[in-house]
Formats: sequence, C-alpha cells, structure tokens
Amino acid sequence: MTPMMFVSGVFFPREQLPALIRSLSDWLPLSHAVELVRPLFMDQVAGEPGAAHRHGLLAYAVLGFWAALALTRRRFRR
Repeated sequence: MTPMMFVSGVFFPREQLPALIRSLSDWLPLSHAVELVRPLFMDQVAGEPGAAHRHGLLAYAVLGFWAALALTRRRFRR
C-alpha cells in the first residue's frame, strides 16, 4: 500500500518520477483515483481524460468483484 501511495501521485506529481516508474504507476488504481479527484480540489471538472480514469477504476472494481466471487464459490464447494 505504501509504495503505491508514493508512486501514484498522492504526495508529489508523477511527472517527477523516472519514465519507467511513471509508466508502471499508470497501471495502479490509486493513480486513476488521484487523477479524478485532484481537479475537484482546484474547482475544475475532469473532462474527457477523466473518462479513461473512470473506466480504469471500473475495470479494477469488476475484476476485483469477479476474483472475490470466484474465490468464494471455490471455498464453498469444498
């Protein structure tokens, strides 16, 4: 959890990170959440790029739900 907070842009901009770490942080769910919330603190609305971040968070939610459902079903079959 802590490494994800450091590389997702919560405390400092991701633009300051090396290119490799920045490209890896693009896949973290917290990076998507930060990109959606940060404009709201500056009285702006996340426009068209916000849709990609919303879809990214939705994908993580669906995958997490599917994995939890599959693991729960497997546990109850035993």
